[in-house]
Parts: sequence; C-alpha cells; structure tokens
Amino acid sequence: MSIIEQIEAVLEKGSLDASPESRYVFRTDTTKFMGNPDVVVNVRTENEIAKIVSIASKNGVAVIARGAGTGMSGGAVPIKGGILLNFETMNEIIKIDPKKKLAFVQPGVITDDLRRSAREFGLYYPPDPSSSAVSTIGGNFAENAGGLHCVKYGVTSRYVKGFKFVDSSGIIQKCGVYDEDNTFPGAFVMIGSEGTLGIVTEIALELIDNPPLYDTYITYHDSLLNAIATVIKLKGTAINPAVIELIDKDALKAAVTYTNITLPENTEAVLIIKLDSYFLPELLEKTILIENIFSLMKVREFRKAENEDEERSFWDMRKAVSTSIKKISPDKMNEDICVPLSNMYSFIESTRDISEKYSLKIVVYGHAGDGNLHVNILFDKNNKTESNNARLASEEVFKKTIELGGNISGEHGIGLAKKNFLSLQYSKNEIAFMKKIKKAFDPDNIFNPDKIFNVTKG
Repeated sequence: MSIIEQIEAVLEKGSLDASPESRYVFRTDTTKFMGNPDVVVNVRTENEIAKIVSIASKNGVAVIARGAGTGMSGGAVPIKGGILLNFETMNEIIKIDPKKKLAFVQPGVITDDLRRSAREFGLYYPPDPSSSAVSTIGGNFAENAGGLHCVKYGVTSRYVKGFKFVDSSGIIQKCGVYDEDNTFPGAFVMIGSEGTLGIVTEIALELIDNPPLYDTYITYHDSLLNAIATVIKLKGTAINPAVIELIDKDALKAAVTYTNITLPENTEAVLIIKLDSYFLPELLEKTILIENIFSLMKVREFRKAENEDEERSFWDMRKAVSTSIKKISPDKMNEDICVPLSNMYSFIESTRDISEKYSLKIVVYGHAGDGNLHVNILFDKNNKTESNNARLASEEVFKKTIELGGNISGEHGIGLAKKNFLSLQYSKNEIAFMKKIKKAFDPDNIFNPDKIFNVTKG
C-alpha cells in the first residue's frame, strides 16, 4: 500500500488532495522560495494528525504544517516534498473562559477573529502582527509573532499557557494548563521553533482585560535623530505607550508619492504613538506628560486624533508604506531586525550607507518602541546585478545588526530566508546545541526539515 493510500485510509473522504493544482497552490508562502508537496491534507482533528505523523515517521516522509501562508521566511515551504498539513480547516475557537481569562483555540484560527471574540467578553488578545486579518494563531505560535502593541504587552510566547501537539512518534502530548502534573519536558521551547519540533493541534492563550480608554498621536520630526531621541525619552518615563511606530523619510516619500497622504514640509520622520489605560485619570495624566515631552524634545508638530476617522488616517499612513513600496520596486527583501533603542539611529544611518554602496533603495520603518525594524531592500530579481547586490546588502544589514547588539530576526523567523546568516549571530556550539534539541524532539528529521538549519537523520 502506498503512503497516499495509507493516509487516505485514516482520513475522512475529501481531506486528501494530490492534484497538481492543489500542490501548486501550496508550493510557497509570501517569499520567493518554492517547494512542491507530494500531497496536501486538509486536517480536521488531532487524531487524524497523529495517524498521519505515525505513517510519515515509519516511512521517513517530511511533514510540514501550514496556516494561511503569510510567513515571510519560507517557513511553510515544502522544499523536501512530503505531506503538507493545511490547518485552514482546523479553525475553531473551542472555548473562551472569561473567569480564567483563557482562550482555547485550534491552530487555524485567524488572529483577528480571536481578538474580536475576546472583545465580546471584555477581554483582549494583544499580539497583532501586520497580517492579523489573515494570519493564524498556529503561525503566530510557530514564529513567536509580535506586532504593534507588543512594545507594551509582549509577543505571542507571553500568552501561551499550554498546548497540545503530536510528537515524532505520532503520540498526542500535552503541556501547561492541559496537563500541569505531567507536562512534556521542555515543551515550551516549541514556541518560535517554526514547526520543526512537532505539530501543534490546540493552544491555550491568556487574555487580559480590554483597556477601554486610549489616545492616539502622530508626531512630525525634522530629523530622524529627533524622532529616535523622542522614542528613547518616552521609554524612559512611566507613560508606557501601547504602540510606538516609526516611519523614516524614504518610507514617507513612498507613501506620499503613491497615496493622497500629505505631510508638513521637510518632515524627515514620523511617529505614531498610542496610549491606553483602564482609568481616565491615568490616561489624562499620560496625555499631559507626553505633550510636555513633545515640547521638551522640540517635536516639530504633533496631533492627537479627535475622532475615529482621524485616528484611522494615522494608521492609513502606516499601512500605505508597505503598499507604496510594492509600486516602487517589483521585488524586495523584507528583513525584520531588532536593535537596542540606543543604537537605532546608528543602524538606520548605516542602512543609508549600504543603500548608496549597492545602488539600491532601502526603506526602513517599524516597531520603534522595542527596536524591531523592517528593513526593505528593493531590487529587481530579473536584474542579476541588483539581485546579487540585494543579497550582499542584506548580509551587511545583518552584520551591522549584530555589531550593534541586535538580532537578525524579530518576528519573521529564520526559516529558509536567514538560515545562511544564523552563524553571524550564534557560535558553532550554540547552533550545535539547537540541533541537539531538534534531534531530541524529532530524531528522524521529519518535521519541516532543513528549516533554520540542516540536520542529518539519526
């Protein structure tokens, strides 16, 4: 009996799809990397997944979990063929427990769907990657996703209170709130492991009370240095903003060129800042303090949104950057580095030097409050010189990141996109230790093989 026949025998009819069309659809994510799964399975239950993994393990076949395909590091690309598990069909919010402030969800749940459901109970799920309207909780778990509000509230791992997963033997394991007395040893290392250690089938997430009060500001700066100095000053106070987004001059130029957005003349940088609170006196106090800081830092101009439409216009500017960049260049490398706030100015200035060196536009914007910046290197993949220069430029970006005490990935993951640069940040011994963890969880290397780094079987 073939592997496909073995899998069909344990599935509901119609769950398996080996057609060329389906395999083509699931060959990639949002990156340039391509693979080709041998078969796509629209999974429905964890028992089905356990049986599939058991079959794959016995036959030495790769198993790749995939959510919405919004990943930006090639993490869900089936470069080794194998069985692609499509979790779009496992998208149930199983339960929200308002007393314990926990949500129990399947991996295919859309991030914004969970956030909306939590709000119905007066609760809040903070992690909000830019793709939250389409990205899945399982993908957020795999990459330890962040987002705009994570400067105050933390990334995905902060909210994971337990999960269930299928191990390399096809056994369903439990950890955290699912089995506090017999938690699988070291299981929480799976958060951010990019699907390389097991197949997660259910996740318990902590929810917090939804802050009912907020104010949103936009600030205009006549220099990048002034904008970053303002960020550092804000972070040194008790204001604790929920969001601090930075848009650099080249990103602003793109947005202005291709949209109807207008800016004060000679604006070199913009910050979008959100304050939130559970208590009106506290919010008012924060408002007075932040406006005093704007004055102290000689911020050129600032506005507080007076209504929802005005606030939406602030966020439209932020969203317009990514859309506009696509009109400037047919292709881009979107790197998501992190640097200490004290070195953020030096880093962005270095990207301008790299841009000049390789004759490529480099656009920078992102989550300034925690130093997580998106560095977009624009190029044309049909131009060999530009393609090569983009690769060289990205390596220089990573080297400068490490030199300034940062990390080569903040929320996109390593996957295929950055695996060749992992040694810039980690020593041989550190990478060897990571491989030992991989082998301990997945001795036959069936889970998402050759992502992050390559390992040998056995």
